[in-house]
Amino acid sequence: MEFFDWAALPQFFISYFDSFLDLSVTTLEEYAALMRSIQTIGLCVAAGLTALCLVLGGFGLRTMALRVGMKHTWMAFCPFLNTYYAGKLAGETRLFNQKMKRAGLYAMIAEIVYVALNVFGVVLFYLFMNPAYYRQEFLENGNWMPVLDESRVPIGMRWMSTADLVITILTMVSYIALIFFMCVLFVAFFRKYYARSPILMTFLSAVLPLRGFVIFAVRKNTPVDYDAWMRRRMEAYARHQQEMYGQGGYGQGGYDQNGYGQGGYGGPQNAPHEDPFPDYGSGGTDHAAPAGDASGGATTEGGNGPQGDDDPFPDF
Repeated sequence: MEFFDWAALPQFFISYFDSFLDLSVTTLEEYAALMRSIQTIGLCVAAGLTALCLVLGGFGLRTMALRVGMKHTWMAFCPFLNTYYAGKLAGETRLFNQKMKRAGLYAMIAEIVYVALNVFGVVLFYLFMNPAYYRQEFLENGNWMPVLDESRVPIGMRWMSTADLVITILTMVSYIALIFFMCVLFVAFFRKYYARSPILMTFLSAVLPLRGFVIFAVRKNTPVDYDAWMRRRMEAYARHQQEMYGQGGYGQGGYDQNGYGQGGYGGPQNAPHEDPFPDYGSGGTDHAAPAGDASGGATTEGGNGPQGDDDPFPDF
């Protein structure tokens, strides 16, 4: 799959910048030769990048497979089979909360169909790059552009126009199917090997041609149970919230972590609290403050004085 994603770059330049190419060519022969050269260079570059991704991804999948005791690690280095092997490593996949078996197999089949259609499209491209099939159409600014003239195409070769249209439509459909199965596969894969951000890794691997680099980067990660991992995170978050705000109110160990002191709104959870209304005897007459002292018997500013059991405001 990555091969034709990389190879799409020269096609982008051909599609969007071909109006500038007439500055460097003067004949249809030169134009056809230039188009073939651009496509060939693009295919060679794509082949090199795909080989690099295949090797890196293969080492990544092999490392993961050895850690879990899987056999046939040679499949990690084979095109198409490495997709199936990634599905074996991903394990159980889900689609709309339903179990989906053999997601790797479906993704591999979709990948084969997509590649086959693109190969046929490349063959058609080279067949079309025959200068005898084109005519020069001059523009108002004096430049010219090549235009395919169906009347110049031999009768026995006119099927190429229909085939090109059909291949274009089928390639788009197969690409959508491929992206769908790849997303199902790699969401399950990276939930297991990169639970912190499986969606981002899936985008890089299924939509962008970076699968080999991403798998190589996470090859040493220990596989986890994503549901159990999420439960642990939610429990840790709930504990953090309880520590911040307390279970019973503002005095259960919440605001002291933000610098509000230990005795007022944020004293330690099990520490005694200062009575804010000592004159009303909430702590009993035995603990009344002496004359001139409004601390209610507190010995320190933090509010560590005694407090009665019948305090109607225990949260304070």
